[in-house]
Amino acid sequence: MRPWMDRLKSRKFLMALATALLMILNEGLALGIPADVYGWIVGVVIAWILGESYVDGRAAGGGE
Repeated sequence: MRPWMDRLKSRKFLMALATALLMILNEGLALGIPADVYGWIVGVVIAWILGESYVDGRAAGGGE
C-alpha cells in the first residue's frame, strides 16, 4: 500500500483535481466556458484515468 502523500501526488489524482477545479472556477467566476465543452473535457479526463488505471493494473500483475 502506498503512503497517503504519494497518492496525492499521482497524475490521476491531479488530473481529476484540475478538472474539478476548472468546473468550479467556470461556474463561480463565470469564465465563459460552455457546459458542453467542459463536459467533453471531463469525458476525456475520465477516459485517460481509466486507461492509466488499466495500464497500472496490468503492470502490477493484477490483470492476469
